[in-house]
Amino acid sequence: MRRFVCFLRGKPLGVASVSVLAVLYLAMAFAEFIAPYGATASFEGMSYHPPNARITGASLQAQEARVINPVTWKYVRVKGLYHRVGFFVKGEPYRLFGLVRTDRHLFGVEDGSYPLFLMGADNLGRDLFSRIVHGSRISLTIGFIATAISLSLAILFGGIAGYFGGFADWAIMRFSEFFMLIPGLYLILFLRSLLSSSMDSGQSYMVITVILSLVGWPGSARTVRGLVHSIKREEFVLNAQLEGIPPVVIIFRHIIPQIASLLIVSVALSVPGFIMSETTLSYLGLGIVDPAVSWGSLIKRDISTVGNLRNYPWLLSPVWMLLAVTLAFNFLGDALRDFYDPYHAVFPRFRLKGLRRRLERGFAVAGEAGGARQASDADGAGATGASRPEADR
Repeated sequence: MRRFVCFLRGKPLGVASVSVLAVLYLAMAFAEFIAPYGATASFEGMSYHPPNARITGASLQAQEARVINPVTWKYVRVKGLYHRVGFFVKGEPYRLFGLVRTDRHLFGVEDGSYPLFLMGADNLGRDLFSRIVHGSRISLTIGFIATAISLSLAILFGGIAGYFGGFADWAIMRFSEFFMLIPGLYLILFLRSLLSSSMDSGQSYMVITVILSLVGWPGSARTVRGLVHSIKREEFVLNAQLEGIPPVVIIFRHIIPQIASLLIVSVALSVPGFIMSETTLSYLGLGIVDPAVSWGSLIKRDISTVGNLRNYPWLLSPVWMLLAVTLAFNFLGDALRDFYDPYHAVFPRFRLKGLRRRLERGFAVAGEAGGARQASDADGAGATGASRPEADR
């Protein structure tokens, strides 16, 4: 871990990606504390309220706004009407991690007389920032859970196919190719349409996770199969076979750890794909539905027409969050791939500068020594030439 941190210092995009992901996952873990309001808390008469956070003087305040057109929900700011925003203020009671009962939130309006909308409100007057924070629990965790299940299937089937070969290899590879021939999105939609549409949020979450896992394992299984097939000829594997160790132990204790770096990179690059797949399902109405909330369901509900985007541009906030997470995971995957590259493992970047300086000093010293040797040789040649005529005489 320390080596990776040192390596990451030379990767500005990698540092930024880790920082973004750390902030998002911390906000997800403490969603009730970070969000000033609940995911379903609505404010009557404040549909499509614009963001009202303002910095006046040295403090953050919430500015009031009034509706001047109830048809298009056009607001105007009320000059001079501000409400001070404080930290660790009292709000809706909740249970942190389902255990600790409290009513403290990270920030909010101190007197509670007017709501704070950091990212505006939706059509029902619900705080969009709070819903994004609560929705991150589904959108950010489903990627890791689906990746874990998919990777487990890939290691199991790919390890068996690569180690045993023969008919087992042929059967597993043909089975995986059957899944790969069908476009992933259409297969997901087909599998989801076979199930009941009246499932609750918990059932929908589990079903979507399993479907994404079943679709995502074939490509990784082919990669694992090729690596296991090449590693099983190494001497340590042959020694384990001669000692009578069971094949399952050899696969999971001797071969799979050798490809752990590749699996880590694969996880980092696969998570955003599963997140986007869940978003697509929720956007099409086949994923998470109310009262649960995810980033995909927010996009489906709020971004319905071009007019909404033109009049209420803050409704695109979930899209920017998805874009940030996708880019962060991709840049992190690139950094991990460079870190586990054999060239970087032997010649780490943070050591190359010192090595280059030592080489330059060595060449300079060698050049000076060579120049001095040439000068001494010239002096010796001159002295010999001067003494030779005397010897001839």
